[in-house]
Amino acid sequence: MSSKLGSYKFFLVAGICFLAACSVEKNTETTRFYHSLTARFNIYFNGYESYKAGVAKVGNGHRDDYAELLNVFDYSDPATKNMGTSDFERAIQKASKLISLKSITAKPEIKNKRDLSEHEKKLLDKKEYNEWVDDSYLLIGKSRFYKHEYSEAETVLNYCINEASDPYIKTEATIWLSRTKTEKGDFAEASRLLKEIAPADNFSKGLKAMYYTTLADIMIRQKNFSGATEPLAQSIELVSGKRNKYRLTYLLAQIYEQQNNSELAGTYYRKVVNMNPPYEVEFNARINIAGVFDINSGNPGEIQKELERMLRDSKNKEFQDQIYFALGNLSMKEGNEKEGLEFFRKSAASRGGNPNQKGRSYLALSDYFYKNSDYIKAGSYLDSAVFFLEESYPQYTVLKAKSRNLNDLVSQLTIIEREDSLQRVALMPESQRTRLIETIIADVSKAETQGKTSDYNDRYNIGQYYENERRFQGNIEQEGKWYFYNQSAMTFGRTEFRRRWGDRKLQDNWRRANKATVANQQILQEGEDNKAKAPKDTTAAINDKRNPLYYMKDLPLTDSLLMLSNERISLALLNAGKAYAEKINDSLKAASAYETLIQRFPSGPEIPEALYDLYRLHEKSNRTKAEAYRQLLVGKYPESEFARILSDPAYYKKRVQDMQVAEKLYEEAYDLYAGEKFNESVSRADYALSTYPKNELSPKFMLLRAYSIARISDERTFKENLRKLTEQWPGTPESKKAQELIAHINQEVPELKVEEDKVIAAEIYVADTASARTFVLIIPDPSFNLNQANFDVISYNIDYFTNKNYKTEGFLVDKKFLLITVNGFPNFSQALSYYKKFLTSSPVRNSTGAKFMSFVISSDNLARLRDDKDPGRYELFFRENFLR
Repeated sequence: MSSKLGSYKFFLVAGICFLAACSVEKNTETTRFYHSLTARFNIYFNGYESYKAGVAKVGNGHRDDYAELLNVFDYSDPATKNMGTSDFERAIQKASKLISLKSITAKPEIKNKRDLSEHEKKLLDKKEYNEWVDDSYLLIGKSRFYKHEYSEAETVLNYCINEASDPYIKTEATIWLSRTKTEKGDFAEASRLLKEIAPADNFSKGLKAMYYTTLADIMIRQKNFSGATEPLAQSIELVSGKRNKYRLTYLLAQIYEQQNNSELAGTYYRKVVNMNPPYEVEFNARINIAGVFDINSGNPGEIQKELERMLRDSKNKEFQDQIYFALGNLSMKEGNEKEGLEFFRKSAASRGGNPNQKGRSYLALSDYFYKNSDYIKAGSYLDSAVFFLEESYPQYTVLKAKSRNLNDLVSQLTIIEREDSLQRVALMPESQRTRLIETIIADVSKAETQGKTSDYNDRYNIGQYYENERRFQGNIEQEGKWYFYNQSAMTFGRTEFRRRWGDRKLQDNWRRANKATVANQQILQEGEDNKAKAPKDTTAAINDKRNPLYYMKDLPLTDSLLMLSNERISLALLNAGKAYAEKINDSLKAASAYETLIQRFPSGPEIPEALYDLYRLHEKSNRTKAEAYRQLLVGKYPESEFARILSDPAYYKKRVQDMQVAEKLYEEAYDLYAGEKFNESVSRADYALSTYPKNELSPKFMLLRAYSIARISDERTFKENLRKLTEQWPGTPESKKAQELIAHINQEVPELKVEEDKVIAAEIYVADTASARTFVLIIPDPSFNLNQANFDVISYNIDYFTNKNYKTEGFLVDKKFLLITVNGFPNFSQALSYYKKFLTSSPVRNSTGAKFMSFVISSDNLARLRDDKDPGRYELFFRENFLR
């Protein structure tokens, strides 16, 4: 027992002595061997295994979209940014630990320093004597790179390049630094770094593969496809692993396709198929073989048959969208556009696993119609494409901007088309118009009976229906006298109108904050003039798609409504011209839009601006025509702002200077507000508003002024300032913000809203007791059972007013509240008596606890209430003027 104990003591003491001898403070062959061995197998191994696990997670997490140009490297996918983070962090920790514990920088002890061998001289010149320290620094740099910590990675990789003893480490670090520069978009520096280490004979196969793949990546990212083919071809020969080989071969085929080299593209796609890759890769390669097929040198029928066989194959069910897309492209190459469009539509409608493919199908449809100047369809399909395409899709930002431009344009062309169609229907003989409406109602009813949604059920008004019917019958020439029917238009408003009034609905009295007349009344009045029978209350009728009034509500049947319709067309023509010039860059169509405006509405308020825009369009291309428009503008509209700009160069310069001064004033007013000098901020805003009342910054000044007022005054004054802003600058972002603040104030201080409502009600309603003979019950819950409420009121009248012939009707108004009327009172006194008895009786069952309102009202005031849509406001008026 004692002998064994003695042996343990001996080995323990020996081990301690050995470890002491192997301290990093000493540099001997023994310490170098010991620390190299333990660094490699105890620390570096674990760190490198963590690094490999992180790289594997990035590779597994990245999914290639084989319909788009592949990335050379998996890590280039932004979606992989946070993958493997914990593994890379662990690798960094292990490598840092190795550097901290195992670095040997002490110089070795050499007894005879006067007569040193070459080996001894090199040994003394070294800075680091543990070879695994260099590897650890490189491991940290690569791990930082994969974590997308590019600045930190650059620092470590530069250290490797400058300080590492191992030339292989220096070279590999240079390649990784080049990759870092590439990820940051510094392609010039990335290329320079690679040129410094051009592959030499002593490069290993793996190092050469790293070099050529990195060079190919730099070329491809700069769209230098011709420069990418050679390094890619070299990479395919050098990389290891089946996945790397078929991916790079597939990418090389794509590069040749980008260069329109169909022959070589097809050759490499076939090589991919022969590599026996996963089925998704093989499938996409076969699809692309069809895509690069040369229609002039081959048999398209064979390709189509192959695609149709793939379509019937059950294992291709999830890829049908791509097959239809390939068929569409093939048909387009053959010139069979109709068939191609149908295939694209089928592709978009198919259920595939790749949303980008659905987006590409919609994009193909959009491109076709855009090329053929049918911008309405092009815009619709482009909207869908942008919706389905992922934000990482190439050119996504460009497509989104193009979609916005098209939407702006289409909205204006839609206005023109719709208003012209409505006018045509309004001018029809009544019998023809009636037959048209009956056709629409029959279509809606048939669709509802079959459990379907009619094309005209939700989104079509009579004008759109009529326009489509005419298109279907070939009555509109797509390239006829008026090209706007197959062009697109945009929504940015006429400068003066929208700056002054915003996006208000164009109708009578549109300048008033609270209107007393509605378009529906005008339609009814026209109906009376025509001796047509129409119900006194059309609230329900104009919302019922089976009622003819629903399709007549937008028809310009009166001179006033026709004038408003023409105003919409005139403004839309101006905006369409601006869209063509500024968003679509088509000066010919822009000029045509302005000229159409001038021809159709020669005395319209938009004419000066149209003439000015025509002058600017032709200013460089046709000076003679530009001068003619200038003289017409200056001669006919000398006082317009646009004429002043052309006739007085100093005028425009002054406008620019005024804008600069206004901007400076706003900055000063804002700084005063931020510094809590609210009175001074108000004074500065007042000065700006009085000096530049029509400046585009005026709504900003008014909002800033209101904010300052809020800090030095009460809610009432604050709200009044906000209200002025909404009236003077409706439709602006500042006005919308003011409306939000007003709503908040109304909720927090309801008595202010009551005061305001009383003032507004006094503007709208008339206190006429002689005509007030209708009792109204308001139920502010649109989901309340209307039939039950009607039944309860009728039952109440039968029970308590048996001898009276009261008529009860109920309606849902604007999907906001129920309105039940009781008519048949000979005078106001009896109506008021009924009102008081009804209040005490509460005959309507109210299981939901809705807060009812009731009052007596005249027919004129009832019409105004339906326009105002605020029964609480009238109730205040009723109590103030009738109950007292």
